[in-house]
Amino acid sequence: MKKTLFILILGLTFYNCKKELKNQNEKVEIKAEKSETKKELKFSLYNSTEFELRNITVGLPYTSLTYDKLEKQSQTEWTNVKSAYHYGFVRFYDIKNRKYYIQPIDYVGETPFEKGELKFLIKDIDSINQRFELDFEYKNN
Repeated sequence: MKKTLFILILGLTFYNCKKELKNQNEKVEIKAEKSETKKELKFSLYNSTEFELRNITVGLPYTSLTYDKLEKQSQTEWTNVKSAYHYGFVRFYDIKNRKYYIQPIDYVGETPFEKGELKFLIKDIDSINQRFELDFEYKNN
């Protein structure tokens, strides 16, 4: 009787220990899944000028974004992109159909952003010379 009781207690103890280990392993796996951060870069374009912009194209690595128009002092919605540099190809037209653009030569030695939020800022439009300044804001979340 004592031997049977001992085996039963030993069996229950072993079962509970195994169950406890299994629960601990499941908890570890869940933590590992939650701790992984998904790489994601969100991109937006902001018109900080007093001009309405039309037929806008933004060229980024692996993607090209187009917008019909962007009102003065307004911003596009955030778009998920694979990567981008702190500058890129930007072309647009003003209400008199004059073309403005910036064409980067290359990105040699540059490191692209691959996560966070990147916003290109169109600033200081010179309508006589059809030039503008392109700036950026970046937040690494």
